[in-house]
Amino acid sequence: MNQPADSTLVSKFTRRIAFGRAGDQALPADPIGWAVEQLAQDPAIDILELDGSRRADLPADMVLHTDINKVMHAFATHQRLEKESFEKAKTLSPSEYEDYRERTIGTPYWRLEHWKEVQARETTALFGKAPVFERFWHFWTNHFMVAPGNQNNDTLIGPYQRSLRPLMKGSYRDMLWHAVTHPAMLVYLDNNRNTGPNSKAAREKWTKDSINENLGRELLELFTLSPSAGYTQKDVEATTLILTGWRDMKPDKWHKGEPLGTYFDFNRHEPGSQEVLGKRYSALFKPSSKLEDLISDLAAHPATALHLATKLCVYFLDDQPPTEAVNHVQSVFIHSKGHLPTVHQAVIEVCWAHIGKTRKFVSPETWLLQVLTVCGMEPPRTIPLTKTTPGHKTPYILGDLGQELPRCPQPNGWPILSSDWISKEMLDRRLRVLSVLANQAQRAGQLVDLQLKLLGAVRRDLPAESIARGLFESARDNRDLRLALIAYFASPTMLWS
Repeated sequence: MNQPADSTLVSKFTRRIAFGRAGDQALPADPIGWAVEQLAQDPAIDILELDGSRRADLPADMVLHTDINKVMHAFATHQRLEKESFEKAKTLSPSEYEDYRERTIGTPYWRLEHWKEVQARETTALFGKAPVFERFWHFWTNHFMVAPGNQNNDTLIGPYQRSLRPLMKGSYRDMLWHAVTHPAMLVYLDNNRNTGPNSKAAREKWTKDSINENLGRELLELFTLSPSAGYTQKDVEATTLILTGWRDMKPDKWHKGEPLGTYFDFNRHEPGSQEVLGKRYSALFKPSSKLEDLISDLAAHPATALHLATKLCVYFLDDQPPTEAVNHVQSVFIHSKGHLPTVHQAVIEVCWAHIGKTRKFVSPETWLLQVLTVCGMEPPRTIPLTKTTPGHKTPYILGDLGQELPRCPQPNGWPILSSDWISKEMLDRRLRVLSVLANQAQRAGQLVDLQLKLLGAVRRDLPAESIARGLFESARDNRDLRLALIAYFASPTMLWS
C-alpha cells in the first residue's frame, strides 16, 4: 500500500483529530479536506455493528430516547421508584430489599441506562461515518458536563449529550442556551431548586428552596468567560438571580397539559433587575428574556472567545498550544460570531499546521478508541443484564482506565491536560487493558489476522529501530504477537498524538 512521504505525520493527524485509521486502510491524501468534510455530516448515533447496522442482540426495549416527553417520563419514573424503594425497606428483609433494589433501580438505571449510551457513543465513533465529528462532540459533552448526581438524573444524561449534536452545525450562542436551559443541566447543578429570596414562592413559603449558585457560577467560570475575565462574586450572585425559576418539568398532577422538559416558573423567579459585568438586565413584560439577553452577551464576549479558543487548542494540540494557533481560532470565533463549523475548521487547520511541533497525551477514552480503530476491533459487547453478568463491559473497561463514562467527578469535566493522565498507575492500567484485548484476540484465533492488519500501521507510525516494530516483523508465535501488540499501543507514538 503506497502512503504519502509524510505518512507518519498524516497518521498522527488522523489520531489527533479523530481516532486514527485501521492498519489496512489508506491514509487520506488530503488530510484537511478529509477532516473538514466530516463536519458537514450529521451522523446518526446508535449501538452499531461494524457494517453500520443496529446490533441484533439488544433487548427490544433498549432504545436511545430523543423525545423530551419520553425522557421526562423516564426521569419521573426513576424518581418515583427511588421513593417507593425507601418504603419497601420497611417491609423487606435486608436480602429481599437488596434484590428489590437491584431489579428496580440498579440494573435498569445505574447500569443499563449508562451502558447503552456509552456503547452507542463508542460504536458510533468506531463504525460511524464521521469520526472527526465525534471527536468534536466528545469535546462539547465534556465542556458542558452533566454527570450522575444526587437527584437520580441517570435517564437525562444520554439524551442531553446527544441533543448537542445537531447544534454543532450552528452557533455557540444557541448551543450555550440549549445546554444551560436543558433539564439535565438544571437538575445536575440544582438550578431546579434555585429560588429567588423575594419571589412569590419564597414570600408565601410555598417552598423551602432558596438561592443556589451552582449553575450561575459555572455559566461564568466554565461555559463562557473563565475567571481570567475578572468577574466578581457580585456578578455570580446576579447571574444566579437571573437563573432563578428555570426548572425541569416532569409529568405530575400539578402541571397537567404543560410541555415537559424546561419550565420557567415566574413564581420562583427573583423580580426586578440584576447587573452583570456592568450591564443591567431587566424585563417588565417577559422576565425570562433576562436570561436570553445574558446568554447572548456572554456568548459574544471577547473573553469567551479566548477561553474557548484556548480550551480547544489545549484539547486538540498541546498543554501549551502555540500562541498563533490560539489567536487564529479566537479570531475565527469572533469574526464568524461563534459559528461552530467554522470554528471547528479553524481547529483542524491549526492541528495540521502545528502537527510536527505539538503533541498530546491522549485521554483513556480516546486512546481505547484509537486502539480499537487501528486494530479493526469492536468494543466489548457484553450487556450487563444483571449485576453478575460475566464478560467485559465497555463502561467498566473505561473505568479501569480511569475514565468511567459518564461518571465524571466534577462539573469542569474530565481533565484535558496531558499531565493529568500521565502516571505510573495510569500507564499500568493501559497495559492491563492491552493484555485483556490481546488475550481476547488470541482466544478468538484473530492474532495472525490482526498482525497482517497492524503491520501497515506499525510501519507508517514507528521508526525502523522501534522495539515494537521489530517484534511485529519477527513474531513467530502467539506470545510474540501479544507482546508486539502491547508494545505498539504502549509506545510513546501511540500514547501521544
